[in-house]
Amino acid sequence: MNRLYNMDCMEGMAQFPDKYFDLAIVDPPYGIQTEHAFVGAGKLKNRTLNINGKDVGKWDVAPSSKYFAELFRTSKNSIIWGGNYFNLPPTRCFVVWDKAQPFENFSACEFAWTSFNYPSKVYKEQVTLSVPSRDRIHPTQKSVKLYQWLLAKFARPGDKIIDTHAGSAASLVACHGAKYDYVGFEINSDYYNAALERLEKAKAQLDLFNDNGGGDA
Repeated sequence: MNRLYNMDCMEGMAQFPDKYFDLAIVDPPYGIQTEHAFVGAGKLKNRTLNINGKDVGKWDVAPSSKYFAELFRTSKNSIIWGGNYFNLPPTRCFVVWDKAQPFENFSACEFAWTSFNYPSKVYKEQVTLSVPSRDRIHPTQKSVKLYQWLLAKFARPGDKIIDTHAGSAASLVACHGAKYDYVGFEINSDYYNAALERLEKAKAQLDLFNDNGGGDA
């Protein structure tokens, strides 16, 4: 537990028994990008998507039904970003991330499907697109704050969390900070190495903060 693995998530999930994880928070490829969308620098959208867009034509392939079957086998509950692109059952509790951004050619929000029987929820966090951040690892990277919010709303003390497409490891950083056990998978070696470095730095900073009396009060 509490590890990020550089491997195919299908191979990784196969190593765990049924319902081992209490919650899956995943952001699989939506299968909507093409290689030409990540080249060139003439427009804001292309400049933004080009940030660390390594081999996007290879990895931006929507997962098969076998992936979802394995995800539901190993997890008691699931939160799946991009759920509007996949063939998933009807849900009462969907999550909308309101990006509060002013650009007409970018999505104003993002949708997540969940398996919970709760009222639907909205999270609002503005996304800055014009100036690339130095710590941006993945072109579809989400914030640690978003994952912290999801954990606060949907996870319970003692839950084990899985992220099958860890990308920038934002979800795992949030899990470590909130003291949840976790497992993450990232198949792309470049993303994996950058994400692992980020995760280890975040863990060291959080652990140092707690050792200095800044943790449980």
